[in-house]
Amino acid sequence: MKTRLIILASATAIMLASCGQKVSDKTLLTGVFEANPTESVEVSIQDINFNQTVPVREGQFKVEIPKHLTGMAKVKAGIIMATFISDGTPLTLTIKEDKKTEIVSKYPKVSVQERYNSFDKSMKEFQAHYRPLIESAQDTAEEDKLYDSYQNDVKKLCLSTVAENKDNILTLTAVGNLRYLLTDNQMDSVLTGIDPSIASLPSIAALATSVAARKATAEGKRFTDFTVGNQKLSDYVGNGKYVLVDFWASWCGPCKAELPNIKDVYEKYAGSEFDVLSVAVWEKAEDSIEGAKNLGIVWNQIVDAQSVPTDLYGIDGIPHIILFGPDGTIVKRDLRGDDIEAEVAKYVKPVK
Repeated sequence: MKTRLIILASATAIMLASCGQKVSDKTLLTGVFEANPTESVEVSIQDINFNQTVPVREGQFKVEIPKHLTGMAKVKAGIIMATFISDGTPLTLTIKEDKKTEIVSKYPKVSVQERYNSFDKSMKEFQAHYRPLIESAQDTAEEDKLYDSYQNDVKKLCLSTVAENKDNILTLTAVGNLRYLLTDNQMDSVLTGIDPSIASLPSIAALATSVAARKATAEGKRFTDFTVGNQKLSDYVGNGKYVLVDFWASWCGPCKAELPNIKDVYEKYAGSEFDVLSVAVWEKAEDSIEGAKNLGIVWNQIVDAQSVPTDLYGIDGIPHIILFGPDGTIVKRDLRGDDIEAEVAKYVKPVK
């Protein structure tokens, strides 16, 4: 069964610009309290170090702030926090009696904030439509079909968002969803086309680096070596055996859940043609050693690797299990569950 991921996000659908409604280099923000106004609000845009305290009079406030399309602005009113895009159009923020907030633009057809609102609404509609259907599916086939439809709807919306918002934060949000829905080649194509102002943002730059690393270590490529202390990956890989390498950490629940599968494969296939290696990442060496002892890991280990191998192989989450061929060719990446033995069994005969 596929891993289920109902994507929660705020991005936007696309609205076309029209003549007569102009975007300024500043945003006039008007705030309205339906009840219980605070004495003042704090308006900020962290990316550009903008912060201003604005007085509230008769339940309302007004402030002019810089236009900023590559980050979120915030309004803090007591315990209430609202986020928005300072898009250069006049915006009205309503703080409702139940403390929920709503923000709209005077010029919706040219407003990035309104695109954000529109896509956020579409995403929530997808969730409301598909979640109960998926949860009530009668069998795995029906569940898979519904989930595929959900993913396709999200993918279509996010791709159109990126296409029409290459220079603003909506692309950042849409790409955050697409990273789970596209192949690395598809994602690389998306990232290549966005504006440098977005491509240079830390999260997008990190994603681009990760995609490039995965493409360089894709299935069919020869392994990339690394050194940790006095050990190298090449001490174990590329020396005539198939080697199953498990990138893991002792604090990682899903990693521990895969260990029985790895242990079964090790006990059944390890010999002259096959071996297993655990590479502990993102934790202290002593924790890995103690965890391995308690969890019954008896095969080869590299500890204290930290982010060295995960950076090289573009690994964003663990466990990440890779099967390497006898010459070091990457046979299969991201193996889990029953697929581990099924893949090994294609190339190696059981010794027990």
